[in-house]
Amino acid sequence: MPNNPTTKTATQEILRVAEELRGGSGFGSIEVSVHEGRVTFIEKRERLRVQHASISGNISKLS
Repeated sequence: MPNNPTTKTATQEILRVAEELRGGSGFGSIEVSVHEGRVTFIEKRERLRVQHASISGNISKLS
């Protein structure tokens, strides 16, 4: 991996997003999009676990 400022910045941003995910629900993924050799997007998807008991209770309230 080249050791240039752009690479360092992209790496730092990816690590920052990963740390955010770790501090949140702890479940998810990070997608890094590269175009013409440069990072253009960093997308974070966070997944939330839902308790089944709370879902059924909330659904019955909606009826």
